[in-house]
Formats: sequence, structure tokens, C-alpha cells
Amino acid sequence: MQHNKKESNIKRSRHKSKGYSLASRLAIALLIATICNVTISYLVDTPKISKIKRDNLRLEAQYEILNEKIASAELLLSDINHRDRHVYRPLLGIDTLNIPSVYAEYNDSKYADFKEDSYGEIIEDSWRRLDHLTRNIYYASRALDDTQDMAENKEEFSTSIPAIWPIDRTKLRKVSSLYGMRKHPRYGVWRKHEGVDLSAPKGTAVYATGNAVVSFSGWKPGYGYLIELNHGFGYKTRYGHLSKRHVSRGDSVTRGQVIGDVGNTGVSEGSHLHYEVRYRDNTVNPIYYFNKDMSPEAYIELMEQLDDTEK
Repeated sequence: MQHNKKESNIKRSRHKSKGYSLASRLAIALLIATICNVTISYLVDTPKISKIKRDNLRLEAQYEILNEKIASAELLLSDINHRDRHVYRPLLGIDTLNIPSVYAEYNDSKYADFKEDSYGEIIEDSWRRLDHLTRNIYYASRALDDTQDMAENKEEFSTSIPAIWPIDRTKLRKVSSLYGMRKHPRYGVWRKHEGVDLSAPKGTAVYATGNAVVSFSGWKPGYGYLIELNHGFGYKTRYGHLSKRHVSRGDSVTRGQVIGDVGNTGVSEGSHLHYEVRYRDNTVNPIYYFNKDMSPEAYIELMEQLDDTEK
């Protein structure tokens, strides 16, 4: 009886030992499987991860192609702008188109959302280049429209653009003040001088420098008696400090027509003509316009006089 009981305990002990051994094996197998799974997950992508990586590579390739196309468009546009500035406009004798907004940068806030993307740097760079390209295309379009308009109206343009001296050069005493920054002769402050001052005797005839329509004829603070001519094609001229005016607003005038007389009205320190050339509402240096009909000798003489004025 005691022997049977002992055998039964031995059997139970063996069964427990087998159970523990099996559990240990299962635990080890599970641990090995987990380690293998983790290792494989690092070494071998899941189908989902593989798809994401393929999509990312495709995205990078697409942006690379896009940037190559942007670069090609930039190169083509650069050639168009070069021909506009250095061929068409010099040929037609017209100024470079000025559109300040084309050169203004967009605010960084426009691209802020891209910074949160893992490919944000690539995307932002492409968008900035596209924005810049869009502005340059707009500029080129406006510039070509401008030159086309000039080319189609070349004959009218050639008679309208300011291209002669506004007074008889034999009556010119000196160019008393140049275009640009200067110390005001009366107020003593530095400010931009928007034209040139041509010193001449009171009553000297003042000529329209191109075909135009009178847009203003009257008194204007600072200018005294002033005549403004609208030549079309973006050009206007102003004739200030006059003693007399021979035209009224709305009159049509032709190049070389007498429109007024030199005087000393307004803020003026002596008898002279203040002459301005404006292009698209911005002043430009008049010296580049009325030098066109000068002989080489007269040009050299004027340059020497300007040197003396600047000293």
C-alpha cells in the first residue's frame, strides 16, 4: 500500500517535470519568435512600409523632374528677357519696363505649412522657384506687349518720344543743376532734383520735345508756371518756372513747337527752365533724351560743362 502510494507520487512528479519543461520550451520558442520578428521587421519591410517607401521615392523623382522643367523655363525666360532689354528696346529706343512688384519676395508665412512635412525643404524650394518664375513670366508678357505696341506704332513713337533740346542751345548759359540728389539752393536741404535746370535769358522760347497733348498748363507750387505734355507710350515732360505759356490744356502740339518762354517763377533762384522727362510716372534723366540730336563736339562741350557744374 505504501509502495503504491510512493509510485503514484513519483508519476505525478514526472508529469509536473514534463509540464514545466514543455512550458519552458514554449516560452523560449515564443521569445525566439519575437526576436526573429523584430529583427526581420528591421531588415525586411512590411508591404505597407514598402509601399510608403516606393511612394516617397516616386515623389522625390517627380520633384526632381519638376525642378528640371523649372530650370529649363527659367533659362528660356532669361533669353527672352535678354533680347527684350538688349535687342528690342535699344532698337526701338525705349526704356526698360519697371514693375517693382515683380522683384518683391513673398512673405515666408506663405510657405510655413511646408516646414511640417518630411519633404518640406524640397517642396518649399520648388514652390519658391515656381512663384519667381510666374512673376518673371508676367514681366516678360508685359514687356513683350510693350515692345509690340511700340513696334506697331514706330512712326508715331519716333515723333512722340522726347528727343530734342527744349530750348535753343545757342541761348543756353549753362546747365545750372543736374538730375539727382542735390542741396536745394534756397532751402539748403538735400533732396532729389527730378529734372535738369537750363539757365537761359528770360523770354527764351521753350519747345515741345515731342508730339504730345497738353495735360497741364498753369501754376503749380514750386514749379511756378508749368506746362506738362503727355506724349503717350508712357512718356510725359514738364517745363517749369515759365514766364509765359502759349498753350492750354487739351491742345495738341508738335515737336519743336514753341509752348512757352523761360522765366523765374515759383521757387527759383534765377531765369532758367526746369525740364523733366517722366516714364510711367517715374522721373528719368533728361540728359539721355535731348543728347540724341547733338554733334560729337557739342556733346563733349556739354560733358565738360557738367563736370564744371559738379565741382
